[in-house]
Amino acid sequence: MDFQITEYAIEEAMKLHRNNPAADAHLDLAGEVLLRKQRGEKDIVKNYYLPYFRAGGIRLVVSSVYVETGNLEHGWENALAQIGALQEDVKGLAEVTLIKSRRDLEELLEGDRIGILLYMEGLDCIGEDLEKLTELYNLGVRGASLTWSRPNALGTGCCKALEHRQISGGLSKTGVQAVKKLEQLSMFLDVSHLNDDGFEEVCRIAERSFTATHSGSRQVYDSYRNLTDEQVRALARQGGVMGMNGCKYIAGSQEGNHLEMLCRHIEYEIKLAGNGHVGYGFDLCDSYGRARAALKGEQYTDRDDCLLDHSQVPLVSAALLQRGMAQEEVKEIMGGSFIRYFKDILPGG
Repeated sequence: MDFQITEYAIEEAMKLHRNNPAADAHLDLAGEVLLRKQRGEKDIVKNYYLPYFRAGGIRLVVSSVYVETGNLEHGWENALAQIGALQEDVKGLAEVTLIKSRRDLEELLEGDRIGILLYMEGLDCIGEDLEKLTELYNLGVRGASLTWSRPNALGTGCCKALEHRQISGGLSKTGVQAVKKLEQLSMFLDVSHLNDDGFEEVCRIAERSFTATHSGSRQVYDSYRNLTDEQVRALARQGGVMGMNGCKYIAGSQEGNHLEMLCRHIEYEIKLAGNGHVGYGFDLCDSYGRARAALKGEQYTDRDDCLLDHSQVPLVSAALLQRGMAQEEVKEIMGGSFIRYFKDILPGG
């Protein structure tokens, strides 16, 4: 079981989260909004997320557009539906704004609104048509991973979190071109879910920094969804940031020691990459799972996430403080690293 966090550590963490912006670099928000809208629900972000974002001091959320395997036959239409559903859901929400540029992000941080940044978790839906990247950009999408944990026309994903096997295969010629196209469009590249061969090829061809929005350390927990020591160093050398995944099967906290394992990953990654290259990318999926089950008329009884919701994010910061990490380091991890990364990578205005 997890260690106990002192009231003092929690109070210090809450001060940090009140006075400094926190970020979550990966949340399947667009897909959940679409699922709930298909059930006839409205105001999904307002009802299911906004109170917890506020309680946790979350100011920037990176929302994936993830096409499930069962929807791949009509993947492009599903991706567009997710983008449209999220944009419609927050349209009249004064507390939330969509982030499309560096200027948007700077203006966000001057006020107290919450920003949502859209990106594609896997590009299965574009096939080999790279002009669709321009279409996505015009719709407000500002990043992409080439693959999810499955092969597509651009490259090969790693195995799924509950599997443990090496999957070989680098990027296709179109995949290499996709990396270049993303860079030309000032869209960020996410290497989470990419297999080891693909990661190595990205390192050879990428001219801009890239990110792993929701991956931990393979040395701390041996999952192919996590990065090796050399991959962590390579990402940092390129100027990238990695976000600590909050799924218990990737953090390795199946015994319930969630905070301990999250801290162990982060502390180890800081030693390898240095401060400024590690952040939060929790990939909290239980709410998405409940929405998908409800649409099917089923009950969702799993708990895959290390945290109940975003109001508990300060507990991770508190645990890091209690274990001896300096406040300035925690400020970088909780938001500073990813905010600086996106300021660098996004188009200017």
